[in-house]
Amino acid sequence: MFADTEPLRVEVGRTWLWPGEVPELTVGSTVELDTRGQQDVQVYLASRLIARGQAVVVAGKLGVEVSEIVPVEQSEGNR
Repeated sequence: MFADTEPLRVEVGRTWLWPGEVPELTVGSTVELDTRGQQDVQVYLASRLIARGQAVVVAGKLGVEVSEIVPVEQSEGNR
């Protein structure tokens, strides 16, 4: 179905920055997203929504606990 080289992307939220704001970011900078902490994250494969879940921390690493697999029929036309 998908090639091994297709990217997996997990989207927690979005924000827009002006080009002049990007160079001002430093280690420790906070970027405000358009979502709350407990809202679902979206998982995309090759720009197609495939799942939703919650962000979790496991052994000090950020992960996604999948709560819903999006059927192909519903994911068509996303992104």
